[in-house]
Amino acid sequence: MKNVLVIYFTQTGQLSSAVKATMLPFENDPEVTIHYEQLKPLKTFPYPWSYMEFFDVFPETVHGVACELAPFSFDPDKKYDLVVIAYQPWFLSVCVPVNSFLQSPEAQKVLAGTPVVTVIACRNMWLSAQEKMKKRLLELKANLVGNITFVDKSANLVSLVTVLAFVLGGQQGRFLGIFPKYGVKEDDLRIAPSFGLKIISSLKSNNYTNLQKELVDVGAVSVKANLMLLEGRGKVLFPLYANYISKKGTAGSQDRRTRVRIFGIVLPTGILILSPIITLISRLAPLIASGKMKKEIAYFSQNSLR
Repeated sequence: MKNVLVIYFTQTGQLSSAVKATMLPFENDPEVTIHYEQLKPLKTFPYPWSYMEFFDVFPETVHGVACELAPFSFDPDKKYDLVVIAYQPWFLSVCVPVNSFLQSPEAQKVLAGTPVVTVIACRNMWLSAQEKMKKRLLELKANLVGNITFVDKSANLVSLVTVLAFVLGGQQGRFLGIFPKYGVKEDDLRIAPSFGLKIISSLKSNNYTNLQKELVDVGAVSVKANLMLLEGRGKVLFPLYANYISKKGTAGSQDRRTRVRIFGIVLPTGILILSPIITLISRLAPLIASGKMKKEIAYFSQNSLR
């Protein structure tokens, strides 16, 4: 019997749908037992968010500040054959609840020496968050053997509009009757069980050597050059903005509200301005530095940390 632990945090149910679809082959296998652990912050993160709540969580997310979580129901002293960690990136970082779990003593116990597969559901930018995840798992002596990403495949500027309508307005359908529904599409969830089949095969053979390549081959990961370049800019600037806001106080502080508001304007405006420019550059880059672009895409498609 193989024991699998699934750690996840969800606000809207989108991530849990992706996880359930991926884990379907596990559910149907009598030789596997699964424990689902939904992380629950003691102070709830709202959905939909208010404008200030959404942007105020930015500095602590970027800085990796932990929140308090409700007690876990899994046994940290139990030896699991595989741990699946499912999360959303917030502001190019691991979302606060999952990052808080990774800082817990229970995570240190249950992840040490254990194969880990990460499952990401997000708008479209996940590279920087996964780099932080890789680093944290390495510190915990976990063995990252696979990564799966579910993204909104709409154009970047379209998904910028729909994600803000989704998280700030709770808009679950087509925004204004014009924009497409935000989030991972049903067609993408239909192929998720094929990812699970690859994982369960490695689990039963206890051989994860080729798992990530197999996942990439069936479409579990796709790295887009324009988003990779855009994330590169955010990765440099976000810590600077996070420090700028934090200098005026901690989370919820009235003293930093003005700086939070400024950031809430600067971020979407910056994406609107930079996105077309970055897209143009990304189309020219293969002509100028095709080897480097291919090397970067190959790096982000696998699980080692440079």
